[in-house]
Amino acid sequence: MSDTLALAGRLQRESDDALAALLTARHLAKRDLRDFFDLADALLSTESVQDALSHLDRPTLSALCSADVPLERASPELLAALHSMLVFDADGVLKPYDAVAATLASWPSLGLPDASALADDGPPPTPPPATSDERRLADQLAGERSFETSVAVTELVISLASSPARELAKGGLAVPDAKRLAAATGLTPDDMNGVLSVAERAGLTTRDGSTWFVTPLAHDWLLLPLAERWGVLASAWLAALPAQIVGFLIERVDSSWGDSLVAYLSWLYPAGGSHLAEQTAELVSDAERLGVAANGQASRTGALLLSTGVEAAVEVIAAELPAEVSTVYVQHDLTIVAPGPLRPDLDATLRAIAQIESHSIASTYRISSGSIARALSAGYTAPSIRSFLESISSTGIPQPLEYLIAESSARYGLLRAGTIAPGPGETAGSYVRSDDRELLHTIAVDQRLGSLGLVFVNGNRLVSRFGLDAVYWMLVDARYPVIAESDSGHPQSLTRSQPSTASSAQPTRSVDELINRLRGSGVQGGTDTAEAWLVRQLDAAVKNKTSVLVTVRLPNGSEVALAMVPTSVASGRMRGTDQKAGVERTVPLASITKVVAAVSPVA
Repeated sequence: MSDTLALAGRLQRESDDALAALLTARHLAKRDLRDFFDLADALLSTESVQDALSHLDRPTLSALCSADVPLERASPELLAALHSMLVFDADGVLKPYDAVAATLASWPSLGLPDASALADDGPPPTPPPATSDERRLADQLAGERSFETSVAVTELVISLASSPARELAKGGLAVPDAKRLAAATGLTPDDMNGVLSVAERAGLTTRDGSTWFVTPLAHDWLLLPLAERWGVLASAWLAALPAQIVGFLIERVDSSWGDSLVAYLSWLYPAGGSHLAEQTAELVSDAERLGVAANGQASRTGALLLSTGVEAAVEVIAAELPAEVSTVYVQHDLTIVAPGPLRPDLDATLRAIAQIESHSIASTYRISSGSIARALSAGYTAPSIRSFLESISSTGIPQPLEYLIAESSARYGLLRAGTIAPGPGETAGSYVRSDDRELLHTIAVDQRLGSLGLVFVNGNRLVSRFGLDAVYWMLVDARYPVIAESDSGHPQSLTRSQPSTASSAQPTRSVDELINRLRGSGVQGGTDTAEAWLVRQLDAAVKNKTSVLVTVRLPNGSEVALAMVPTSVASGRMRGTDQKAGVERTVPLASITKVVAAVSPVA
């Protein structure tokens, strides 16, 4: 029985979840595969096998070469190779498929190690330990980067919560979104993909289709102390590393990671190629970004993270990061200055009533009539705003800010926006009403609102063909004192129409469509698999005009082998030319027990 037939039968017995994982891991989710035989052929192709082997470490590759590992003694990595369809269980012994063994045998011709080298060649030597000056510089730089990245991820998450970002088809953030997030984080647009990767790995962001959103975990993470926020990011980085790489890094916490890490990974994954180079660069880049390492070597907190755990690392880095503050300076120009990282709960409240202008060790916020109107729309009141500012201000509340709060709260509700119920054959629109006609005239000629197409229907009412959400938020962004009202005239709270979490209704994935096509190919397990395999071989012989050796079971139970050139397969029968007798025969498919290639194609 061929490997293709055996593998096709095995694939049919897999669950949909297992098939989805396999197709994704072996990069076959987007292939045009008609049935399980096509899938088996694709999995056993030289290109696919080589790609799968490039992700295996040296001990696993050596085990594959040995071809006789008992199942109960198999390593977790070798069991993963079993699920990846590189090996099969032969009565309790794991053996590689012939295509896998052939690919491994061809490695020396490609400049890759043979079975002996895989088993015998040891890892590269350990470099000398870093000097005390190198460690001191690394710790200083790592502390700065850990703070910078923790703040950057915080700002990125907050920005994505209010406005998700778009991913390009070729990969990476769209330029406008990269610039927007860079402005929020204080970094460059080129840094944004790396920062987003750190956030995604920690489970704070997710991509749905081509759009990046925050996850429900992000809200709780934002309320953690800064050191603990860093701990979540760093532990996610650590959890993503293979155990062998973690062991290597622990052994070399006192040495350089740079060239020695590249050399070790090249030894550990001998067929890694460009994929390995990219992963190594990402590993080192994220370690440096998080302050786990600096200048190519582990920092003190990085060493603790690797050897002791995240709690010990957080305890140390908490003392190195700027101390969080609970008081601010409220100034006459309506700005608020926090002399250090503001306590997370206070920062969240202050952001609700003010616009942040810069966020670093010292942060600056600005209060405006628009920000107060936004806070009032979110449920705050003038007394609650004053009370909060008084509780955190070490300078009191300046008179200009008192006036602004009083004026903004007095004007709040001066403009009201609501929905126009559509009549027969009409579409819904929205209105803006106010007793202040001068204010309505100002809105009607405001160029920032021109796209809304607001027109007067009477002296106190403007209407737009756009919905309430669009009209309301454009007025808020233009800093008009507007509130939304329901059909009954009571104020209602609105949120941005763009969702801040990925939709629960996921689009159909290409891998799901492929699995449905494979399941619907009409071939079932067991006997049907063997019959379908015979038909597949005969169809290929008809197409290629190939001579095959057909074994036929006769009525008396004996078998005879016929050298034939099949001409058609239909209605449960094969028709073809018997090469020895020179006559045309018709053979029932049910009588055929085996088909093998006989000679090269005939004319």
